[in-house]
Amino acid sequence: TGYTEKQVELGVSNVVDVVLLEGIDLGEVVVTAIGLESNRAQLGYAVQNVDADEIVGSTETSLLNALAGKVAGVSVISSSGSPGSSTSVRIRGSVSIGRSNSPLFVVDGVPIDNSEVGNGVDGVDQSNRAIDINPNDIASMTVLKGPSATALYGVRAANGAVIITTKSGSSGAPVINVTARYSLDEVNKLPERQSTYSQGRPVGGSPVWRGPHTGEGFTWGPAIANLEFDGSAYDYDLNGRLVAKGSGNGVPARAYDVYDFFVPGSTYDLNASVAGGTDFMRYFVSSARLSSQGTSPNATFDRTSFRVKVDADLSDRLVASISANYVNSGGFRVQRGSNISGIMLGLLRNTPTFDTGNGKIGKNAADDPATYLLPNGTQRSYRAGIYDSPYWTVNKNPFIDNVNRIIGYASLGYNFTDWLKLSYKIGTDHYTDRRNSAFDINSATARDGAVNQTMISNTDINQDLLLSGTRNILENLSFAGTVGGNIFTTDYYNQNSDGTTLSAPDFYHISNASDVVSGEAIARKRLYGVFGTFDFNYHNYLFLNLTARNDWSSSLPVDNNTFQSYSASLGFAFTDALGIQNNPILPYGKLRASYGVVGNDAPNYATSNYFGQASSGGDGFITGISYPAYGTNAFERNTSLGNNQIVPEKTTTWEVGGEFKFLKGRLGLDVTYFSSESEDQIIAVDLPASTGFTSVIQNAGRISNKGWEIILDASLVRVGDFTWDVAANYTSIKNVVEELAEGVDNIGLAGFTSTQSAVIPGQPYGVIWGDGFQRTGNGTLLIGGNGWPLASPDKLILGNPNPDFTVGIRNTFAYKSIKISGLLDIRQGGDQWCGTCGIMNYFGVSQQSADERNDVVIFDGVTEDGSLNNTPVALADPAVGVNGYYRVRYGFGYSEMEIFDTSWLRLRELTLSYALSSALLGNSFLKGAEILFTGRNLWLQTDYPGIDPETNLTGASNGFGLDYFNQPNTRSYSATVKLTF
Repeated sequence: TGYTEKQVELGVSNVVDVVLLEGIDLGEVVVTAIGLESNRAQLGYAVQNVDADEIVGSTETSLLNALAGKVAGVSVISSSGSPGSSTSVRIRGSVSIGRSNSPLFVVDGVPIDNSEVGNGVDGVDQSNRAIDINPNDIASMTVLKGPSATALYGVRAANGAVIITTKSGSSGAPVINVTARYSLDEVNKLPERQSTYSQGRPVGGSPVWRGPHTGEGFTWGPAIANLEFDGSAYDYDLNGRLVAKGSGNGVPARAYDVYDFFVPGSTYDLNASVAGGTDFMRYFVSSARLSSQGTSPNATFDRTSFRVKVDADLSDRLVASISANYVNSGGFRVQRGSNISGIMLGLLRNTPTFDTGNGKIGKNAADDPATYLLPNGTQRSYRAGIYDSPYWTVNKNPFIDNVNRIIGYASLGYNFTDWLKLSYKIGTDHYTDRRNSAFDINSATARDGAVNQTMISNTDINQDLLLSGTRNILENLSFAGTVGGNIFTTDYYNQNSDGTTLSAPDFYHISNASDVVSGEAIARKRLYGVFGTFDFNYHNYLFLNLTARNDWSSSLPVDNNTFQSYSASLGFAFTDALGIQNNPILPYGKLRASYGVVGNDAPNYATSNYFGQASSGGDGFITGISYPAYGTNAFERNTSLGNNQIVPEKTTTWEVGGEFKFLKGRLGLDVTYFSSESEDQIIAVDLPASTGFTSVIQNAGRISNKGWEIILDASLVRVGDFTWDVAANYTSIKNVVEELAEGVDNIGLAGFTSTQSAVIPGQPYGVIWGDGFQRTGNGTLLIGGNGWPLASPDKLILGNPNPDFTVGIRNTFAYKSIKISGLLDIRQGGDQWCGTCGIMNYFGVSQQSADERNDVVIFDGVTEDGSLNNTPVALADPAVGVNGYYRVRYGFGYSEMEIFDTSWLRLRELTLSYALSSALLGNSFLKGAEILFTGRNLWLQTDYPGIDPETNLTGASNGFGLDYFNQPNTRSYSATVKLTF
């Protein structure tokens, strides 16, 4: 039959028989909650492993991006292609409104911080802290998807968990591994700009050129072909001003390509490790250095890490382990988003008749002060400094962060007998993040200059005490169990100083500021937990797992601070039970079902009221004040009313599924259907201002998630030395906000007053909500008597950013030592607001705005009396001034005009590798060598008109589907050499 049997002993689990089907191991080891190992064949819930080669081979700086397209039920969205930018990970949808929806990340049994501090609609792309993990140190990664898999972690894994196991040493001679990678990056997708019309607007019914000196923002001027230079001395262009053709010096006007701003990015990644040991002690030591240069000049991200891991058998019964990982990371980050100093805003609003590089491009332009500075020291930009020049921003608006981090643990284990074990582990994750940012004098954001210095410190300490045992209860019934306790504490500090009115340019230190205001934020929390997990194995074909945990959280009311998480799962290998393992059609089949409940506690300090540093807002005539001011300090009560009656959020999930191997294991299928409901959402509900507060924290809301996860793997061809393997995953999730508090119609997650990602009862989580047009009851557009669509007085639901389904398909071809692997990523459905497109249309710089200038249309709709609209309107009518243009008529444009489908077909990864054979290496000191060539995001097919839709303005926040001058994404080409000594 081709079967071979073996026995595997996995941690505290009992010894079980497993089989290999044509090389497919049914006894695959997975690391489950609290660091316990298990045999996947015994699990009653869905998990998925990601191989270390898939993580490192993806060439991503962040291991989070390496998950994209590879795991069923997991959504991965990067904020941008900027070096060091954050990445959002969601497992089986979003379950919370006010709390993070990110899964728990656990490294070698130690939960680590993956928070992101500072991302919003403006500013810079921040990192979330999983970026500090060196992918080359990872041995395996397991994704735990539901409460049945994560209940032992309690509140911290309410959104699932990603379990990371790092490499360890083994007894034997030292083995040295060296990996070197070099990558080239380029921007992969940009909005289409027009090159036909000039800066200006209609004056007296005719388009007129109005140059940078006027501060003109529009590009509704005359055709560039009808203009020429006059050769005069002009600060903003070496060729002079533009005049009508035939009235200048004969040098024709030209359109400049602002995308010449971008430069080739690059990444150097060097890793070295040594592993070995004796029968009594094993060690693993690694060192790594990564340095990235972004596609925006001067943008950088660097990461240096050192890791030591030692395991020792102190006696026949006592074992010890210690690990320490030091990381230094950070770089120079560029401004983006809704930000008049942002790079993309300055580039994409820029008129085609203004040369941003002043005769140079890319890095050469960025390195020349004449590009962005006028002789009088003011700023050279297309609106005379109203927006910052992108070259000004990368030189004179710095944002630099520097993170120092230590992740480590120490553990002891004592084996009382061959079936009973006691272990203790204490782990810590501590980092400091020092940030220094500034806007130099004459920046658009701060004319007198501004500087900010921030110091963030976070310390997490986790302790676990476990008692584990295994016993055979009956001849064919075995038991494995673990009981334990956990203590988790976190201490977060944020100290910052804001300085304004700088005394001297190019000096970005707080001492250079005339006015300084400082602040401090402190957040502390402590969790206590007791838990147990119990496994029963009947005859190696029926597997029952029961787990329970009780937590006490300091963020809940003192007299009601306890809550429970629990689960039950059942796995039934029916092929073994029926004795049909030798069936060549279906040699293995297992059915599984599980049910689990997990809690999610409250935000810090939600149960009481507190005071913070006071400020007073302005009214458009009087500038706001932040205290201390006028020699006086002041504090004010927070505006949200605390609630000492709140209870934890609760997510209940059930799932059913099965795993099947067909054709002697050549074809594998894993199918899961899950349904979850999250209730008692902790949200801020609006209060009348007369109460003295603006909101109150309440339990009010319910969210459901239902979906399918399908995983397919197949060995299609095995002929001699040639193989062709396929692995595919499919995900479809329906995510609905079932209800909110009475009287609460919507809650904004992220975005703007005009356009938000929001939660609305009866709608998918994160729908796009904003300004739109009036429609009849059946959805027909309502047209005014002048032929133009009528604006809605109320905001509308405009789009759903959640995809209908996603598919990842990996094909791997191998012939002897050569391997080619490609990952195709498919997304169907999901909307995004292209606010970038709307603003480009408004200012007249988009290709769409140029294409419409001669169009006369009749909008498809009905008039207010119900008759079909038949009134033609010109989309561009300079006779009535700039408001005669369709894209200007509605201001910056209603959100509804810029909602687009984001379906895509993407070649996410393509890798060619060659491993030198042992015959070539001979008896040299070199034990192994491999060369890899990898392309990432090589091809993207999408109808979305903005940048790569796999980006999000507000980073890893709960809100998504927003594109407003996001930094673009990238494609990359890399070469990697791996050597083993």
